[in-house]
Amino acid sequence: MTYRGHIKNGQVALDLPVPLPEGAEVEIHLIEKKVQISSPHNRHPLPRIEPLRMPGGSLADELVRDRR
Repeated sequence: MTYRGHIKNGQVALDLPVPLPEGAEVEIHLIEKKVQISSPHNRHPLPRIEPLRMPGGSLADELVRDRR
């Protein structure tokens, strides 16, 4: 049988009352919540960024010209 609960004041508190006999041996497994960083429902397309245009040539040409 599986019962769900949470930690309250450092002790396990079951979500529903369970008639367990006194001294019953139990085993506890921690359930790790998975964090979803992104989903198709909340994902927005990034805006398109146009390349920088420089008068008289490309940005690379301007950078090379400045280094001379």
